[in-house]
Amino acid sequence: MFKEKVKDKGLEQSFRPALNVEFDVFLQQQSLRFAPENCLKIDLHCHDHNSDVPDELWGRILRLPETWLKTKKLVKLLKENGSQVTTITNHNNARSCWDLKAKGIDVLVAAEFTCFFPEYDLFIHVLTYGFSQEQEVILNNKRQNVYDFLRYTAAEDLPVIMPHPLYFYTRNEKIDLSLFEKLAVIFARFEVLNGQRDLWQSVLTLNWVQSLSPEKILGYAKKHNLDPADFGVDPHKPKVLTAGSDDHTGIFAGQCGSYLYIENLAERLKTTPASELALEALRKGDVAPFGQVGENQKLNIALLDYFSQVATKIKDPGLFRIMLHRGSTWDKIGCFMVSNLLLEMQKHKKTMKFFSFVHDALQGKKPNKLLKWQVSKDYKYCINQLEKIADSKKDGPEAFTETVNLAIKDLFTHLNRLIAQRVESAIKDNNGIRLDSFSTEEITRKFEIPSQLTALFLGDGKRQDNMSNIRVEKLLDNLSFPFLISLILAGSTLASTRVLYQNRQLLNQFAQHLGKNQHSNRALYLTDTLLDKNGVSASLSGKLKEIQRADLPVDFLICHADLDSAPHLHVVRPITEFEVHRYGEQKIRIPDLMEIATIFYDGGYDRIICSTEGPMAAVSLFIQQMFNVPSYFFMHTDWVDFIKHTTDLNQHERDRVRRLMRALYNRYDGVFVLNSEHKEWLTGYEMQLEEDKVFLTAHHTQPRDLGIHKISKASIIPGANNDTPVLFIACRISKEKGILELPEIVKRAKKHIPNLKIVVAGSGPAEQQLKQALPEAIFLGWQDKKQLAALYLGLDLFVFPSRFDTFGNVILEAFVHGMPTIAYNCKGPKDIIQNNKNGYLVGDIAEMSDKIVEYFSSQNIQSNMQQHALQRAAEYQAEPIMQQFLQDVGLELPIMYNNQKTVA
Repeated sequence: MFKEKVKDKGLEQSFRPALNVEFDVFLQQQSLRFAPENCLKIDLHCHDHNSDVPDELWGRILRLPETWLKTKKLVKLLKENGSQVTTITNHNNARSCWDLKAKGIDVLVAAEFTCFFPEYDLFIHVLTYGFSQEQEVILNNKRQNVYDFLRYTAAEDLPVIMPHPLYFYTRNEKIDLSLFEKLAVIFARFEVLNGQRDLWQSVLTLNWVQSLSPEKILGYAKKHNLDPADFGVDPHKPKVLTAGSDDHTGIFAGQCGSYLYIENLAERLKTTPASELALEALRKGDVAPFGQVGENQKLNIALLDYFSQVATKIKDPGLFRIMLHRGSTWDKIGCFMVSNLLLEMQKHKKTMKFFSFVHDALQGKKPNKLLKWQVSKDYKYCINQLEKIADSKKDGPEAFTETVNLAIKDLFTHLNRLIAQRVESAIKDNNGIRLDSFSTEEITRKFEIPSQLTALFLGDGKRQDNMSNIRVEKLLDNLSFPFLISLILAGSTLASTRVLYQNRQLLNQFAQHLGKNQHSNRALYLTDTLLDKNGVSASLSGKLKEIQRADLPVDFLICHADLDSAPHLHVVRPITEFEVHRYGEQKIRIPDLMEIATIFYDGGYDRIICSTEGPMAAVSLFIQQMFNVPSYFFMHTDWVDFIKHTTDLNQHERDRVRRLMRALYNRYDGVFVLNSEHKEWLTGYEMQLEEDKVFLTAHHTQPRDLGIHKISKASIIPGANNDTPVLFIACRISKEKGILELPEIVKRAKKHIPNLKIVVAGSGPAEQQLKQALPEAIFLGWQDKKQLAALYLGLDLFVFPSRFDTFGNVILEAFVHGMPTIAYNCKGPKDIIQNNKNGYLVGDIAEMSDKIVEYFSSQNIQSNMQQHALQRAAEYQAEPIMQQFLQDVGLELPIMYNNQKTVA
């Protein structure tokens, strides 16, 4: 579904367009090799219902065939799409071919045998053609060792093809490039176009096969003590390139395949069956691929069709079967949950009907016209999309593929908006908590589901003090259709892409070995906040400006209703948004998952960064699993400390939050922290992250705007003059920031400095409380960057009573303008402030008051500290910090990014 191009303001990347051009040139050359009138058209790789034992472990555990497609329907579809020879390559059997031959139908007998590569503990597929029933028995016996299997096919003159050479059904750490050296020796034919695999794999395979010179093959043979002749391979002949649809659903069969050249074809067909001529051409190697790679679009459609059928056809696999089957504990738990979900879904007729309609639409059959009159207004849109899908079937494969994938995206967006609209009413109806009145205590205490499944699905007649206040059976009544359908849409999209990239590390190594077609190295940086009124937004905005200035290989992505995309910035519109009023003006925006997946794919990104624990964290983990890419988390907030300062949760309840954070951070390949204390905490007993996965970083300063002049104290403080001592604080005015300690701090200091003033910039939930406790203070409200700069320049000492902040970006902002800072000796501040040099690090209120008095007691102290503040700010330059950041996430540095002085 990711065929759309990202063209907003220079964000389009060249990786996939370049692959497209390269492969199109190859296919054009292949189309000119043979005269069309002397070619037989064949799909060398397709399946029907006799592929009934899947390679995927979960399919075997759940007793699911790879397809329910009937042989008759497949044969009909192949003919409709122009195939002149029929073959069916089911897994490890040719039952469909034998059945067709028994009915007198000409068919090229074939199967896709799963063979074992002993030294790699790996199973590979081998397409094999032209065998007899007696030979099929022998082939199935010999497939336990791929060398024995291929020696036998060579001796019997049975042509074989290595399909999808870069795709394996398992991640195997033993796989290395020596495997491909052996494949070059033991195979003469390779499938370079597979209708269900992606363009990158196809181009890599093509370039590798075409690079196999006789010298290379003979060198590999000697290196691995293999004789090519044993496998029917002539090193001096070019490798034969083939194609097939790999269709399992009856949607794409015949759309990809091979032209088989037979000299004087028309005359030969008068005396010889087409299947025999096809076998002859395969043996000779007179083959030319045709068709188009579908990226993951075709596989996404196939899996959606498959999941739709699974939902309606799955039977209870049995608990003992799941428990006793081969596989990890997580595999079995996953299968148990999936089977329970699908079996529960089967009780809901509306959902089952929709899945049937999806299957029919993908086969080109429109929903009944009366259906529009029967469904509610909310679901008429879904019927319209299914009609579009069915109608597009007659417009050709490319139009069909594009229509389906756009419909999947649009359906997902529509259904999720519907879910968002209904969740609030579902919560109200069940007397649950309101979205606009969430509190940390409620979320933490209610974040639970019952372990008793009957209580979850059927209810136990009692009100639960957890998330099951809104019981699943109630949700299924109100939200089952949109939620479950969107789950299937997201699941098919994730699975189709994950299948293609489960061996991404191998693909990267392969491209590096070839020296071409290397995936672009770019990171997509997800965040829930960028231009909001908080410190995290300010620091992220600074990071984005540096990325834009230096054209670094990172692009930000945010969800916002009003902002527009810009260079290095994607903006997606929220499906819904709401405010958490208790925490000020911060909005929670729910993004469109499919849209972000599209941007990631089309943008040529190969890693993900997330810097907030909101909805974007869930999106980042989805992208991580979908594309099998490295993922990193940038920790801005210590939530355990946050709830300690803002809630009355006890230690056990806070531990629940800590465990949730530990589970979240462990899902990432690396976590960035802003202070040494957090690094020690994350790698210590409580969080248990590996030390080499926790990176210490910092926010960088932004250059001072020389056009801004200091503010006059008298302009904001009645009766003040240039000599009036003034404290300054700029932050979100909330309890966790320590602002309620300010009245006592100022009171103590004023005993020695009677004319001491304090100016407060910012807003927040504790603003009124602070005004009442500190009536003599000057409250300026929220200030923009220019206003803050003037205040830093014109006032005297920045006071920072927070013990909560992980860094303290405002400290650096103060330093940039020569304003020293006094703060508690904790977390972020202690890594920035050099005590008694550019500020003070203190232990309590009394010491903070004493140091304020000390600072204003001497002009020399003030002057020295101001100079040292400027010097410290200069040590937090953008280039060295961003340079280290890029290195830690594995990105190459631009040439212009030279080594700079690092942070002290």
